[in-house]
Amino acid sequence: SSPTMAPRKGKADRDDQSDVESEQEEEVAGHVKTAVLGDTATMKRFLDDHVAEVLQSELKYEEDVGLSNVKLIIGFSGVFASLISHIYPKPFPANWWVLLACCVWYFAMSGVLQLILSYMELEAFLQLRPKEEGAPGLNVASNFPRFTDKYILAVTPLPGGSLRMLSAPKFNCKTAAADGVHHMEVSVTKYFDEDGVFHEDIFGADVRKFIQEYESKQQLSQKKKNQ
Repeated sequence: SSPTMAPRKGKADRDDQSDVESEQEEEVAGHVKTAVLGDTATMKRFLDDHVAEVLQSELKYEEDVGLSNVKLIIGFSGVFASLISHIYPKPFPANWWVLLACCVWYFAMSGVLQLILSYMELEAFLQLRPKEEGAPGLNVASNFPRFTDKYILAVTPLPGGSLRMLSAPKFNCKTAAADGVHHMEVSVTKYFDEDGVFHEDIFGADVRKFIQEYESKQQLSQKKKNQ
């Protein structure tokens, strides 16, 4: 018997396959993050966002939103004061004391938020709950100045949660090696190529290793305290 010949693909089949391949290439390209080299703000955002993704999605840490909720309440109270100044039924000058009170309250709330940023958060961008009850949480901070390729990622313990951050160890780029601060300093050229493409897999592996080192140090410190 004569061998069976495989049917040739028609032009329509080839076009369909080409369309599928193009869609797959576009989908892959859609997940690629690119930044203009030298745009440190965008590059830092990519790095910080991926740190948060690794910690929460892969390492299963939960975000501590206590301080964030307090900031939201303070911010909304300031906005509410400005709303009252607009809807108060009496016209000026009969409402001068209401306008004065609302302005004082608004600027006071803005000042409180600035104090939280300046003395509590500093360069922190994420607070996390501990995996084990009784252990300190994590305060994650970073620094990436302009006109440099050095990105610093730091983790400090957060005993008592984010609401007690004022008394917890803090990261400062000038004192990165201070007690309680676990940090790594890397060149972003390792994670961004010459076209500005962000290689998340390489950075993610370094972040996981960095956090595992921190966890090991914390476990060793806790064992010494229990002895």
